[in-house]
Amino acid sequence: MKQLLLIVTLGVVLFAACKKDSDSAIPSTQSNFKFFNGVPGAVFGVKLDTVTVSSGVNYGEATAYKSMRAQSYNLTIINGNQQLALGQFFLRNGKNFTLFLGADTSGKLLTYVWAEDDLSAVPGDSARWRVVDLSDSYKTNNRSALPLDFRMDTTRVFRAVVFGGITKYANIFAPSNYTLNVNYVDSSKVMGSFPTGFLKGKSYTYVATGNANTTNFQVFQVQNN
Repeated sequence: MKQLLLIVTLGVVLFAACKKDSDSAIPSTQSNFKFFNGVPGAVFGVKLDTVTVSSGVNYGEATAYKSMRAQSYNLTIINGNQQLALGQFFLRNGKNFTLFLGADTSGKLLTYVWAEDDLSAVPGDSARWRVVDLSDSYKTNNRSALPLDFRMDTTRVFRAVVFGGITKYANIFAPSNYTLNVNYVDSSKVMGSFPTGFLKGKSYTYVATGNANTTNFQVFQVQNN
């Protein structure tokens, strides 16, 4: 992979802005941390402060949750001999977080989405899912950003998701199998189709990577629980 030159935080940082008083009132607290590598051709590790919590994570892979003390950490990603600091992140008591790492089309500029994962009970015969868009796609006529629509079979669930974006969760009938279709925004043009399935009571994140206009476009399913 080409040398990484710069960190660009296009992603959305969710639920990590500040420390809550209710967390600090409890002497011993725990949080869970997961890492997903959405950078094609790259292998990464992650450190929280000086502790390496994952290493050798290949493209398209997610780690298991790592239980950590709920507090503020300096988060660093490791690529070979490079160590790239992303900044300070707070793991809140009793919560679950995932760092989704991606890159732009050139493969030189990194981006990330830091998100809280909802692992609460899902009602009835259903599962829940959301989308993280790490696909740096553009319109071929003017190279402006290309938002993407995400459909389960023919039903559009998420409209106009952009690079660095994350959706809310949506519920879906489960257990069942579907085809996730990614469309050009407000169009019947399909950029990619991915057979998928859901287990009852589970939570999922679908991570789009690469460029939807090329063959390296991929969508990965990450099961949160």
